[in-house]
Amino acid sequence: MSRALRALGVLGLFAVAGALAACGGGGGGSPLPGSPAVAPSTAPSSVPSATPLPSMTPTPTPGLTPTPSPPPDSSQTIETCAGCVSGETGMFTPSEGDTSSGGTTGAPVDGDIDCDPTMSNNYHIHIYLGIYYEGEQVALPIAVGMVDPGQASDGFIDTAQCFYYIHTHDQSGIVHIEYTDPSGTPITQPVFDLKNVLDVWGITTGPDSFGPFSGPVEVFTSGQVYRGDQNDGVVSETNLTYWGNNANSIPLYSHEIIDILIGPTYPQSLPNVAFYLEY
Repeated sequence: MSRALRALGVLGLFAVAGALAACGGGGGGSPLPGSPAVAPSTAPSSVPSATPLPSMTPTPTPGLTPTPSPPPDSSQTIETCAGCVSGETGMFTPSEGDTSSGGTTGAPVDGDIDCDPTMSNNYHIHIYLGIYYEGEQVALPIAVGMVDPGQASDGFIDTAQCFYYIHTHDQSGIVHIEYTDPSGTPITQPVFDLKNVLDVWGITTGPDSFGPFSGPVEVFTSGQVYRGDQNDGVVSETNLTYWGNNANSIPLYSHEIIDILIGPTYPQSLPNVAFYLEY
């Protein structure tokens, strides 16, 4: 081959090499100096979907239990009297006097409620205790708070071996409080509460029972005020207000009505009460 042809061949090889370099061919050529590095492409990582929070159910606010209203006025009046009976008799055991848990021996009750041979007039008041079971009135036993009571005369017992400061002479619903009262408390103020009455009698009460009767209890009182002989001794049912469902702590005021209702059936109405004693 002539020298001229060899020269053309060499030049052609240089031209092909330059063209390949310009096109990035050659299978792995390095980038030109100054060219930015190309980051390898990566598949986007999947973002987990958020788990929804459980829906919150608001806690309901309990409603207030409405205060029971006393049964409406019957427009009738219980005329109490010595020897009268208010309600069905024979509903308590014993039907006369105290239970074995009460003042049967003459020993002091609640520490300072004594049983004396005579009744004191130093502090002398009366309350009315009405008891209603399943809507019907039941009578208090006669001779509660008496040890070895005598015979009744026209439904009234006035003799006994001894009398506790708290006692009943008949079944009229009247509870007598005749206390020696060494401290001289005026009769406008209370000395005892209903639990003292029940402790002498020997029965208990609470929100779901009264003595032998079981059921939800509602208690109404004519108010913790001294009434004495105002209004000729008549205390209207319209004075009754709801005390609660536990009668134990009711203070005893002169001419106070305490009505205890044991349900679930309650009386349709309640009567007024006329006290036969002056205070």
